[in-house]
Amino acid sequence: MKNPFSRSFHRGRRKEYKVMQNRSDLTWYQDEIRKTEHMQRINMVSDIDSYLLREHKVLQRPNFQFKDKEFQTAKIILQTVKTIINFHTSYTVGNPITFTGDKELVELIERVYRKGQFTKQDYEITTQLMKYGNAWEYIYLQDNKIKSKVFINDECYPCYDDKGNYYAFIEYWRDKDSGAEYHTIYYPDRVETYIDNELTDTNKNLTGLPIHYKSMVPSAYTQFGESFINDLIPIIDQVENLLSKLDDAVTTLSLNPLGVLAAERVPDEQLDSNMIGACITLGEGGEFKYATVTMDHANIKQKLDSLLMQFYGIACVPASVLGQSNVANVSEVSLSMLFNSTDNVARQNMFALKEGFAVRWEYMRKLLALQGTSIKDELFDTLDCSFNVNRPVDTESAMKEMKMQYEMGAITTAIKNRHF
Repeated sequence: MKNPFSRSFHRGRRKEYKVMQNRSDLTWYQDEIRKTEHMQRINMVSDIDSYLLREHKVLQRPNFQFKDKEFQTAKIILQTVKTIINFHTSYTVGNPITFTGDKELVELIERVYRKGQFTKQDYEITTQLMKYGNAWEYIYLQDNKIKSKVFINDECYPCYDDKGNYYAFIEYWRDKDSGAEYHTIYYPDRVETYIDNELTDTNKNLTGLPIHYKSMVPSAYTQFGESFINDLIPIIDQVENLLSKLDDAVTTLSLNPLGVLAAERVPDEQLDSNMIGACITLGEGGEFKYATVTMDHANIKQKLDSLLMQFYGIACVPASVLGQSNVANVSEVSLSMLFNSTDNVARQNMFALKEGFAVRWEYMRKLLALQGTSIKDELFDTLDCSFNVNRPVDTESAMKEMKMQYEMGAITTAIKNRHF
């Protein structure tokens, strides 16, 4: 069976592509998944998955000889990027979205979301958007319930023609034990399943092609979105390298200094490297001292601080979120300023999500009609949603503002701005 969390699984994917490139007996869907744009994206996804599984560049640091023994160099791994992904995802969709529109329609959609656990799916989709810049979702009917399937990212191959029209979707994976290849091809009207290029099942597609959620930042191939964390990984690589070298320097030059003897050579067999408190008698004019290195703390600190400052700026998170600074007595206005960059990232995610949600709601409408619940155009057009960002709130300031708005008669605004 496949194990997408295995490091060897991701390495094996690249070998599969190299073998497939040299074959000429391929079907159209096999030919499609070996196209350059797909191979580049899948390789990028594999690299990101390996990185999040702690396979970092710093692990390649070689060992060296120290005091006639092999010294195991420090290889400090920071999982800060994973924290950034979780932070932005929770900030955007950590709280369930709020539906607006016709009252009965909103109640109906909320019931569908609750039964199909769509809030959890929204979290998974946003996580994939932050990791890879793309996510795919299929809406289907099972046991009289409307459900959602979020695909594993490196198994997705959306098919676009030369004009950018989305005409098919291929889900491909290979069983690592049996070697069997599985292709599930989604057409607008049907879904076909192939095992080792043999058609084994065909089902009617009641909704349509899987929904493509795409980051607002396009990649080199414009039909795909760009990963948010690709700009963060090189900075963390530098931080890990710096901290690892600093750890080696402290271990070898401060905690284990080299002894320097300026006198007649003492035979090695007369010295015990583990002796403590013993005396060594030297000849006249002899000298023994420890060789230590004074590290330039100011430059080291400046470099590390500069790297971290750039990291927080690109990651769009306040340093206080990761415990790098203290926050006390912060007003609502100060909180808004502190989270301004975070709001910008959340806003981009919201645009990407709402574009996909519009298609999702159309698919839900189709399935509800099959269940005997038709929704008229004028009612369906009222459906919208708003996001409840998971931002810290200055409760006292918010209460005063709502009280003032209530006294002014702005009851709707007071209800809209409540945080509890």
